[in-house]
Amino acid sequence: MKFGFALVAFAALPLFAVSNPLGVIKSVKGDVKLAAADSALAPASGAMLFRQGARVETGMESKAMLRLLPDDAFLDVRPQSAFTLKRIKTRVALGQKGEAAGKDVRVRRLILEKAEVVVGLKKKSDPVQCANAQTVATAAAGRFSCRSDEKATATFLVQDGELSIYNRPKDITVTVRAGQKAVSDQEGIKVSDANDAEMDLVGLSQNTLEVDFVNPETEDFTTLEVEYETN
Repeated sequence: MKFGFALVAFAALPLFAVSNPLGVIKSVKGDVKLAAADSALAPASGAMLFRQGARVETGMESKAMLRLLPDDAFLDVRPQSAFTLKRIKTRVALGQKGEAAGKDVRVRRLILEKAEVVVGLKKKSDPVQCANAQTVATAAAGRFSCRSDEKATATFLVQDGELSIYNRPKDITVTVRAGQKAVSDQEGIKVSDANDAEMDLVGLSQNTLEVDFVNPETEDFTTLEVEYETN
């Protein structure tokens, strides 16, 4: 296992449409492109901020690690993916945060074309949705992967937490829990237990480690966040 450490320093980030940024690209490997809502695709690089309506594309054998703001949720974008990111208000019912059905909630939505993304949420994250033409999946905490193919068939693997999946063709909602797999298509939603090989696919290649420090004289408490990559 190989480790590479890097401290977070947002003050030094180059500006890419920084007004109300939605997130930052932490790292890229291979052919990764980014476009603002009103511009053409251009090569992406680490430490590049993006905002509402940004589009992300990865080529063959290419990937990117994105961090959403302000809660530091991670998006691990796999090869040959294309999606758009938006911050919206919508009506969801999530047991993890106690929202009642019909209440407007702010969420970050990934509008998937052909794509595979692993999502890692913090405990205090705003919900994240993965959506395509047939399915909307919502989570407020935990770790899961979402994949959409050319036919808008969506496949989900939940490693931690719960995922609420709404299937538009059948107008049904199913809750998928840790260790389960779900496939949503025109026929509805099929849920099964995921095997070990499938769950291994949900692992994030970048992780964070929090180290706590206490000053014995002043009793001041400080937490330092360190990022590391695993291969």
